[in-house]
Amino acid sequence: MRLKLFLAGTLLALTAPVLAGAQPSPPVSPPLPPGVEVRADQELRKMGAFLAKLPRFALEAEETFDEIAAGEPKSELTNVRRAAVVRPDRLAADATGDTLNRASWYDGKTLSMLDKEHNTYATVDAPASIDATLDMLEDKYGVVLPLADLVNSDPYKVLIAGVTYGRYLGLHLAAGVPCHHLVFAQDTIEWQIWIDAGEQPLPRKLVITYVLEEGEPQYSATIRRWNLDPAFPEGLFTFEAPDGARKIDAAAMAAPLTENKPLPPGATEGGK
Repeated sequence: MRLKLFLAGTLLALTAPVLAGAQPSPPVSPPLPPGVEVRADQELRKMGAFLAKLPRFALEAEETFDEIAAGEPKSELTNVRRAAVVRPDRLAADATGDTLNRASWYDGKTLSMLDKEHNTYATVDAPASIDATLDMLEDKYGVVLPLADLVNSDPYKVLIAGVTYGRYLGLHLAAGVPCHHLVFAQDTIEWQIWIDAGEQPLPRKLVITYVLEEGEPQYSATIRRWNLDPAFPEGLFTFEAPDGARKIDAAAMAAPLTENKPLPPGATEGGK
């Protein structure tokens, strides 16, 4: 299952020439596409900057997604996902629900994944940062953790890349709080995000519509809880195989996540 929310991209930094005795100008972001409103970009940028500065956090999200089988009515499935993050090199996550009962641990050196239902696990050597480890998972196994763009060191950069349309829709409720409601479009998806309108611009809800897929299936995630100053227990990011667990190849562990599942946010059949 392709778990990354949106297409990754690179923002160019433009710097004016340095004249004799003059101070260099600060980097300037490239102009927005004509279809993106400034207010929509501003609110997304504030959210990204806020998340990027958090040294550690924990979240819990309820996600729903459409399952469309040939000749059958559309059905909706639900999972609950939890993640604990210490930047730049600690991550623990789990998922339980209709389609998954799994957990993963990253300690800065090793990534471990446990299938609780079958009591099997896989362990692989990993790069020295969360960003690089998530990229390795995607590039080598076609798998990325859900809501991974919120864990990225530069959330705005990965969210805005590829966007061709953006609108600010006003203040609307999500997860029980007033939020800035934004809508964006890319080549293959349309997505909405609700950002807390209070002092902490946290993402509260996300909805993605796959407009090129048959039946236009949707993925939705409501982040029910945020903890911005968690006291993580000792050993949270270290994996210990449970009694009787069987070690399997990482590719075998990843295969069920990429077969017969709805495409997650920003995914295309060919990859990024």
